[in-house]
Amino acid sequence: MRAARTTIALRWLPAVAAVAYVATVVTLGHQLVENNHWDSDVSGPLTLAERLRGSGPVYIPHSGEWTTFWWLLATRALPWHEQLWTGSGYGLTLLGALLLGWATWRVAGTWAGVSAASVALVVGPFVLRSFLSTTGAHVTNPFGAVLLAVVLVMLTRTTSWVPAVVGGLIAGTNAASDGLLWFAGVAPFALAAGLLVWTTRRRDIALRAGATLGVTVVTSLATNLIMRALNFHVEGLTVALAPLHDLPGNVAHLGRMIALLGGANYALAGPYPQDPLREAVALLTFAAIATPVFAAVRMWRAEPTLRAYAFYWAAAVGLLCFVFVVTPNAAALGPKSVNYLLTLAPAAGVGIGLVAARAHRAQIVVALAVATVAATNIAGILDGRAEVTGVVALPRQAQQIRHLLEREGVRRGYAGFWDAGNLTWQTGMRLLVAPVRNCEAQLCPNNFFTIRSWYVPKGGPTFLLIDPTLPLIQAPPFVSSAAETHRFGPLTVYVFDYDIARHIRLTAS
Repeated sequence: MRAARTTIALRWLPAVAAVAYVATVVTLGHQLVENNHWDSDVSGPLTLAERLRGSGPVYIPHSGEWTTFWWLLATRALPWHEQLWTGSGYGLTLLGALLLGWATWRVAGTWAGVSAASVALVVGPFVLRSFLSTTGAHVTNPFGAVLLAVVLVMLTRTTSWVPAVVGGLIAGTNAASDGLLWFAGVAPFALAAGLLVWTTRRRDIALRAGATLGVTVVTSLATNLIMRALNFHVEGLTVALAPLHDLPGNVAHLGRMIALLGGANYALAGPYPQDPLREAVALLTFAAIATPVFAAVRMWRAEPTLRAYAFYWAAAVGLLCFVFVVTPNAAALGPKSVNYLLTLAPAAGVGIGLVAARAHRAQIVVALAVATVAATNIAGILDGRAEVTGVVALPRQAQQIRHLLEREGVRRGYAGFWDAGNLTWQTGMRLLVAPVRNCEAQLCPNNFFTIRSWYVPKGGPTFLLIDPTLPLIQAPPFVSSAAETHRFGPLTVYVFDYDIARHIRLTAS
């Protein structure tokens, strides 16, 4: 009897591990989020949303993130919107896990649903930074993929058109916001829905699935047209194939990013956790990512909804990994390209849940593996592995810089990208810092999370921050006209008694 109770308890260990992981994140939430805002990829969109009252073109890097900005702009008038923004990122992650658990439960039972949700949550510390962010790159993809999986399950559970249309609306706006969702969710949904129609021979399923895809395409096109008409532009987005000689390196990079997703760092300085635990976590992560494909093969003769659901997640894994390898974008981004693979976390959860759903011994093995990964990642979070490490000098000197500039009556200024948005946000918008880059003897806007009016001369004193620890910009010749020069550790702040926007070259939009 005692052995039976122990077996039952072990089977549900993934839920316990996920609760412990989430409790750790919630307990350290304020500290983690505040630290995360030193990453300009995170704070830049928040700063832009707060300041989006100017004129001229708005520039956003790599992907539109329209749904993110709609959320920020819709809520920025609330007196407590900053707290709402900082909590909504992980809130979306938790909601996605709940939806994933529900969909998996409906097709494979309670244990599979609980385990799928649990696995999706216990990601590595570096990836947690993205899930904590309301605005991090590609963070809407996992939620969009989960939502389409829910719609797929509901095609055979209800005859209502509401899930099909609502799912298409949300998927369409998110696909316009980040084109990666076409591979992470929309294309897998089309393939899985086609399989479901073929196996059920139900015309109503075909019509509702077609409606979801049709609404997705129309909504995506309309969203992009509207945002372009509103003068929003996406910078740095290139669609190209990697040369053949780069493919082996891209495959190796994919392997490092999959390991990083699970919490085994082979990509960043200061590898963690220590071997052989790092090797074990990496192997467990690779095995988890492979399970959706194995589940799709194993479920090929299962009932239609289960088969389509397994096929959906297998297709998502295959297409995401394929795009990651055959395009140059991921390798160019380095460790942050792990954000391309965020949808692999829920996919792994589903694969594990489906493969072990009917085998108690397999469930115990899964439970021990999930608990091992979760415990390792909790330890990594407590050890500071989820904190920003690239920006070193600015967090130490930011308050001194702010106090100096406030005494001087200087509020507006310019800095490199990695010092601009985060300094603005971390000073509570008391300093308004626009990102710039060198243009020969002048400066040019660095059009990542900016609006053109920031660079139009307005008069009054301004400053320029030069940070040699993040050498994106160097001091241009006109700093010789600075009224004052101040040093804060390695940082140099040039204070001017005029608006140095006159030295910023604006190219035609």
